[in-house]
Amino acid sequence: MPSQNDHLREAERLERQAEIADSAHARDALRRMAQTSRITAAMVGLMEACAEDAPAAAC
Repeated sequence: MPSQNDHLREAERLERQAEIADSAHARDALRRMAQTSRITAAMVGLMEACAEDAPAAAC
């Protein structure tokens, strides 16, 4: 499973691509994908924190 940092790096990569995209449609799509990656990073971070603080079955 990708780590929180992996998702954050992907979001940054997508944001860089959005900056140089040829069309508004592509920019919007890339920004939405970056936002999804950041949300996923937050969720993975919560799961990682839960796994560190609780028994495996509690998360």
